[in-house]
Amino acid sequence: MTPEQKKANFRLAMILASIALVAFLAIIAKMYVLGGK
Repeated sequence: MTPEQKKANFRLAMILASIALVAFLAIIAKMYVLGGK
């Protein structure tokens, strides 16, 4: 694997991780709002 491929893979992993994090936080927020305080 070339350094270029490694860089591309790392960037893809970061993007996927941030999407997963945002989705997770959105679900938590929705549960909190709907679970109603």
